[in-house]
Parts: sequence; C-alpha cells; structure tokens
Amino acid sequence: MSITRTTVIELLSDWQAGKIDEKGVHEKAEQLLEQLNWPEYTQEDHRSIVVEILMQLEILNHQLITRDDIPAMMAFLQTSSGQQLQGWKDWRAYWDSLDIKKRKETLRSNPYYST
Repeated sequence: MSITRTTVIELLSDWQAGKIDEKGVHEKAEQLLEQLNWPEYTQEDHRSIVVEILMQLEILNHQLITRDDIPAMMAFLQTSSGQQLQGWKDWRAYWDSLDIKKRKETLRSNPYYST
C-alpha cells in the first residue's frame, strides 16, 4: 500500500487544528506504518520523508514532538523532488536547534509524554 505525503499532511493538519490529540496522532501513525510494512528507503528517495515523519510520530511521546514541530514536519514533507538530501539536512538541523531540556521541562506536567 502507498501512503502519500497528502495523507500525512492531513494528519498533521488535523492535529494542528485540534481535531486529534497527541495520542490519536501516535495511533494513526502506527497504523499507517503497519500498512507500509516499515519500508526502508535511501534518503534520495522521496518516500523516505513520509516514512521518517511517520516513524517520528509513532514515537512522538518519547521524542517530545509537539504541535510546535508541525511547521518543520510540513516543510520536510513538502520537499521538492530532487531536493531530498537538502530536505534531510534541513530536517536534522531543525532538531539540532531545539532546546530539548527546556522542552522536557515544559512537558513535565503532560502525562502523555515520557519525560
């Protein structure tokens, strides 16, 4: 089965709009990954981006991913064809720029996140 960028963008849009919560995003990402049978693609393959986002969302409570990260995920998903390696570089740079200690402290009171 093929899961498109549009499918993942819709999931993120629903989360951003408050139509679904963190747990719902986590569960939906898990279902989508199961449908894909956890494929492995090289970073040059545009499908690797969809899989990466789903893998992160599937463990979002451990990765401390929040609605604040949606714009970065959307930007990564909208990487132009042929620009996948730059998209991956930007994606890693985004995560490297975050203050994870601060985020962990902010999420401490949210029981869904394992801090």
